[in-house]
Amino acid sequence: MRIDKVNIKDFKNLQDFKIDLDEREMKTVLLGQNATGKSNFFEALILIFKHLDLSTDKKRVYPSFNYSIEYQIGRNKIHTVKIDYKDQNYNIKVDDEKIESLKSFFSDEGKTIYQPKYVFTYYSGLSNKLKELFWDHQKNFYDKIIKPDFSEDNLESLRKLFYVQLVHSYFVLLAYFSFEKEEKESIDFLSNVLNILDIESVLFVLKMPDWAKNRIKDNPDDIFWTADGLVRKFLELLWDNSLAPIYNSERKRIDFDDYEAQDRLYLYIKTKACLQKISCYYSGNTEFFKALESTYISKMIEEVRIKVKKKDVKDGVVFKELSEGEQQLLTVLGLLKFTKDEDSLILLDEPDTHLNPVWKWKYLEYLERVVDRPESTQIIINTHDPLVIGNLRKEEVRIFRNENGKTITEEPDIDPRGLGVEGILTSELFGLPTIIDSYTNSILEKRNELLVKQEKQKLNEDERNKLNSLFNELEKLGISKTFRDPMYQRFIIAFKEKNKIPNKDSYSKDELKQQNELALKILKDLEKEDAK
Repeated sequence: MRIDKVNIKDFKNLQDFKIDLDEREMKTVLLGQNATGKSNFFEALILIFKHLDLSTDKKRVYPSFNYSIEYQIGRNKIHTVKIDYKDQNYNIKVDDEKIESLKSFFSDEGKTIYQPKYVFTYYSGLSNKLKELFWDHQKNFYDKIIKPDFSEDNLESLRKLFYVQLVHSYFVLLAYFSFEKEEKESIDFLSNVLNILDIESVLFVLKMPDWAKNRIKDNPDDIFWTADGLVRKFLELLWDNSLAPIYNSERKRIDFDDYEAQDRLYLYIKTKACLQKISCYYSGNTEFFKALESTYISKMIEEVRIKVKKKDVKDGVVFKELSEGEQQLLTVLGLLKFTKDEDSLILLDEPDTHLNPVWKWKYLEYLERVVDRPESTQIIINTHDPLVIGNLRKEEVRIFRNENGKTITEEPDIDPRGLGVEGILTSELFGLPTIIDSYTNSILEKRNELLVKQEKQKLNEDERNKLNSLFNELEKLGISKTFRDPMYQRFIIAFKEKNKIPNKDSYSKDELKQQNELALKILKDLEKEDAK
């Protein structure tokens, strides 16, 4: 799955929006200031593929905006799919030939061939509106897994759109350690990067869901509150392998002034061996992960308390007490592994928010490790962090800008690779005027203004005293009081005098270009003067 071009007519602040991605690249990082439309672009992509997947050979569902999209898909044979959607009308071409019937494209077979297997989305913040986009797929998944005759053989194809949340990190961790032989590389990652050595025990805290409160009246002795299908099979395995299951009625605080009564069931898995005994009933870690997740989908999980063994920690640590960065990293990397990434679109919105600088620096490397099929996977990432993009080429970057109220996108002229953090921040990629703090920079600006006046012999006594004071303050900050290179002082004076672009928090690509051209011209003029 590789998106090439997208054109969105009218969606939020994306008006006649166009983006051209390099379909040869597995990953693309989107840069740009807040409110330039990066997250809205993600939302539009989710809506596009959501409505394509919910449409069938018998009925169509439509997004609220017009668009066109072109993408490549297929492992054995690569197809180019072009979709033009306008006013509840799909016009679709496959390999430059218009398909004879929409029924064939929207049939189960057509979706398998021409639509992504997964659209996997992670957002580090809190966004109920984004989460709501996945409710229809989650509801369809839930309706199927609760049926008494549900078969695990159907798990793989149940849900194309997947919204990732921190609760999934618990299930990822359990799936890793339940299949240690198959997940040796993942176990090594947990040890080397997250310092997690092992699982000591797991406590599942279940609650009676609202949907069971009426059903339980007809079957009051049901130990799982009438749960059925996939979730019941998993709970039965938990029950059989838990130590002394306990029921308890409790008052749960749900707000600063509100409580609710909960009927709870505590199932304690005392060792990793007991957990692995449960996982033996599943054909692999993906199926086991989805069985674990069924408890969350069924709204039966109140809490999962996993006690882990960590390096340099004498006693075990409850996993939920680990940092948000540790949980965040494990969530994304684990879910990529368990969603099987062939022909998948992976949308990561600021996935580096809680990571430390080392993990930010190596983040894209971590992603590449867990993607088994890079030729059929596309990862698009929103970020504001220069550390994340330090190893990329320009083909892997797109910059979002707001020009005259319209969002435009472009490929940068330079590779981030080799620039270093300072170079990235002060290039067109971020457009900062300097990486010096604003206080020190303001002093430098005042000094330069007075240097220009001094050159023209227009300084009065107060201004000469002020200039000396500024030099002294800069020296205290570690900046030399005098210019070692006289040409540099002449350059500073000439640039300050001739630069007509006002001081700003960030500069556009054109403004940076103008300033660079001016700087080069001044240097050439100074060289000519010195050559005379």
